[in-house]
Amino acid sequence: MTELTEEMYAIFDRNEFSFKKLKQQYSEDELAQVKTDFKEVWQTWKEVNLNVYQKLPQDKFAKVHVESWTNGWNLRDHYWAAFRLNTMADKSPCIGVMLDKKQLQVYLMFQHYKSEKRGDNPEQYNELLADIPTWAKNRKINNWYLWDKNEMEFADHLSLSEYLADTKKQTLFNEEAVKTSFLLGKFVFRNQDQVKEMEEFILKGIEQLLPLYGKLEC
Repeated sequence: MTELTEEMYAIFDRNEFSFKKLKQQYSEDELAQVKTDFKEVWQTWKEVNLNVYQKLPQDKFAKVHVESWTNGWNLRDHYWAAFRLNTMADKSPCIGVMLDKKQLQVYLMFQHYKSEKRGDNPEQYNELLADIPTWAKNRKINNWYLWDKNEMEFADHLSLSEYLADTKKQTLFNEEAVKTSFLLGKFVFRNQDQVKEMEEFILKGIEQLLPLYGKLEC
């Protein structure tokens, strides 16, 4: 099992990620070291998510997609992976896993990027909002949050417990979220939460989200 370390968060503690601008700030050797550091953390990230995939039912899940540590022009300011059921391997809804400078999160999402090519839209996905109160019953919901696609990555999201306790906030959130799509996820925060076993945290998050995600198979 892999511990989530301060060094893994700290790799993203920088203001600049563009290779063009980094070349202006660093010597060739210094930039080579930056790339090496980024890739080493990413290799650990990739291995963690592949380990999680191996623990999932192989007859149910398509192979995990682990996004590269660079897009060719920039270093990533976060590392991301996507888990999809075999029956929805070519669809936009998925369970995402992301590590950035603030948090590690496992969340249900509709991937808007290239959704037109996949031929689907978020309308059916957003219908899952109505199922969240039932899904949340008898479930530990501390460190679970809701947000919509337009919220910034580092914003403080609406806690699931607050959402469930306040019908007005629930209605307001739903009305805004359906304009794009909602996200629901479990978080651990840098300097607040200790994660000795990243694979276990991710695996449990996926398993908890599966009852909602699986409804889209119908």
